Amino acid sequence: MKSNFVQYYVEGEDEEKLINILKTDLETIRPGKVQKLNVVEREFTQARLIALRPRTMVVLVFDTDTGHVNILNKNLEKLKRCSAVSEIVTIPQVLNLEDELVRSCSIKGIVELLDSKTKEEFKSDLIRVTNLAAKLREHQFDIDQFWGKRPNSPYQHVENMSYKVKLSTQ
Repeated sequence: MKSNFVQYYVEGEDEEKLINILKTDLETIRPGKVQKLNVVEREFTQARLIALRPRTMVVLVFDTDTGHVNILNKNLEKLKRCSAVSEIVTIPQVLNLEDELVRSCSIKGIVELLDSKTKEEFKSDLIRVTNLAAKLREHQFDIDQFWGKRPNSPYQHVENMSYKVKLSTQ
């Protein structure tokens, strides 16, 4: 079944902002709606599943720096049973968003991306920054390196399907 709609579920406000930049300003991933839901910590509610439009590709973006896969597995089962879902795309961030950005930009540490004072301040800086697309370009962001790793245990059974949402850079 072909997907007509794309629905991203992301862990937090920082991922939400980045995904919106990737799909609009940089045009490197498929357009779609973005909602916050940490699929490793919270289960899908029936109300959330009912709200999905028919033939929706559901994209789950989640960190792999915790060892909890039980709720993620329950969510995958719920999505498989949901008639509105045409496809489930899993994108494990190895280990987290900051690690993904370091791998995909020409920076040695995450603080370099936004000139943050500390790693802890980076998240709030990311949410506040108004020129994120320019900062990513300045540091040679490479979508092919972003979301490009396979996760380790206990997430090794979760396929990295980022290729299904990445747009061709050629």
